Amino acid sequence: MKKILSLGLLLISCFHVIANVSLPKIFGDNMVLQRNKPIPVWGWADANEKLTIKFNQQTKSVTADNNGKWITKLDPEKAGGPYQLIVEGKNNVTFKNVLVGEVWVCSGQSNMEMPIEGWGKVNNYEQEIKDANYPQIRHIKIPNTVASVPKDDIKSGEWEICNPQTAGDFTATGYFFARELYEQLKIPIGLMFSVFGILLLVYGFFTRNDAELYQKSLSHNVNLWMGALMLVFGGVMLLLVNWKKK
Repeated sequence: MKKILSLGLLLISCFHVIANVSLPKIFGDNMVLQRNKPIPVWGWADANEKLTIKFNQQTKSVTADNNGKWITKLDPEKAGGPYQLIVEGKNNVTFKNVLVGEVWVCSGQSNMEMPIEGWGKVNNYEQEIKDANYPQIRHIKIPNTVASVPKDDIKSGEWEICNPQTAGDFTATGYFFARELYEQLKIPIGLMFSVFGILLLVYGFFTRNDAELYQKSLSHNVNLWMGALMLVFGGVMLLLVNWKKK
């Protein structure tokens, strides 16, 4: 009986956690919101729960639908900050140090994926990182996910402020673009870094089952390609050795 009661309490607590007011992980401390455009804010709560959203001088009210989903739009804001974005319901969610400025999606393959440091190591990268003190440039990296339909949320993500401790992991192309933009506009710049360096174009025609299979076999396929390249390289070297002997 005690075990059944404990299990019941555990299930109730789980449902309570699930019903807490929450937002997608794209929202976070240090984020940048797009200026001069309506600002969508959305998330989850209890079914039909009434919520209040506060930002700068704005206050908006919204009610979650029968599935607990909700969305509202803040009025356009000029570039500025820092502000707090507060969502109030049965529990409160607060995001701090939020700026408003220009937000850009940095997407593509390996040319966009290349970081300032790491495997990228752009020209003079050590000095570039040392000089990368731009607190109004922010960056969030979206983890790679294979899916045949849009997702409600990302697996993880954290907005990082550009400084010598974080800049090495920034997309090099995105960083230099943001720096130039900031020097001209003198307003906050947000970079949403979403790339897939080995994305197959044919993937766009996959079914959901194909996508799941591709996700499981992706690392295996990469190893096969690397093995094939090594065989080709070995064959070329063998031909060169034989040619020199002749």
